[in-house]
Amino acid sequence: MSSAEIRSRTAVSWLRPVVAVLGLLYLVLGIAGFLTPETAAVGHETGRAVWIFSVTPLLNLVHTAVGVLGLLAATRRSGALIYCWVLFVGFTGMTAYGILATALVNPEDPINLNWADNWLHGLTAAAALVLGIVAARAVNRTAARSR
Repeated sequence: MSSAEIRSRTAVSWLRPVVAVLGLLYLVLGIAGFLTPETAAVGHETGRAVWIFSVTPLLNLVHTAVGVLGLLAATRRSGALIYCWVLFVGFTGMTAYGILATALVNPEDPINLNWADNWLHGLTAAAALVLGIVAARAVNRTAARSR
């Protein structure tokens, strides 16, 4: 194995564990939401929560899916990088929807987002953006060096 191949493999070796931890956190949040007795109800009610995050079947499903996909994506470097970009786009949309839903307080809101969820989704989107940019630059830098 040449030194360029070794550098290529280690350039973003930190990304996979970070993605795995992020996936694990969302998986735990999603499963904890399903274990909450109030999960079956739908509509905007701030009393249904796990710690400070709201609980609905749809939101629990999203969090669980994000967690499982994160753990699967962490098995390959390219999967982890793609996961960061998908997470950025998805949670940017969730944040925008959450801000509107929370500000307008729609009683028919099926997701039941609160401000803690908005902050969580917004910070996750920002972290995914930073991780994606830094990892993509590291890969490009390593590829340019190996030429």
